[in-house]
Amino acid sequence: MSVTGKKSSLTKRQREIYEFLRDKIINRGYGPTVREIGQHFEIRSPNGVMCHLKALERKGLISREQNMSRAIQLADSPQNRLSVSLIGSTASGGPVQPNVSSDELISFSAMFEGGDVGCLKVEGNLFAPLHICNGDFLIINREAPVQPGCHVAALDDRHSVIICIVQEGTNHLVPALAGAFNSTTRQVLGVITGVIRKFRIPAVPVAATTTELK
Repeated sequence: MSVTGKKSSLTKRQREIYEFLRDKIINRGYGPTVREIGQHFEIRSPNGVMCHLKALERKGLISREQNMSRAIQLADSPQNRLSVSLIGSTASGGPVQPNVSSDELISFSAMFEGGDVGCLKVEGNLFAPLHICNGDFLIINREAPVQPGCHVAALDDRHSVIICIVQEGTNHLVPALAGAFNSTTRQVLGVITGVIRKFRIPAVPVAATTTELK
């Protein structure tokens, strides 16, 4: 049955929730949490939200990965991949320990959770001692609470971006780089939830033509 046919069997509320899921997945890049859905539609009980999600799954419009808060997939469009299969584990320079469970997935969706998530592109090698290099992207959650032990991106009194660590016990921000310029933090940009580094992807070689082989 086509997606249009499947949608014709939805109740009004199921259709509204489906369109909400579709908008978030396509335009934001990942799906909403059960809590977000409940808040948007004023559904107080998480079980009430889950009933609608199960109905959408049963009718073939979405699929869900268990134990992953945002792992909702649409049945009718390609997804931005936030989960990948676990190949195995390895120590630096050591052999790969293969994963015995071939169907185990690792989700990176938590890195992008929150309603106000963005990124900063790193230019230059100022943060190299933190193993953050030129061209990397810092994932920033601008609404996450600043808590002890987390890393934050902030602006100092020169309006330069600095990376700070929230001290345990005092909640003070201290530069993550030893010997960094001692400056007053003017503005916290957000909590750093991850670093993404893009490597060059080799081009797929074009198959030789019959003429070239002669």
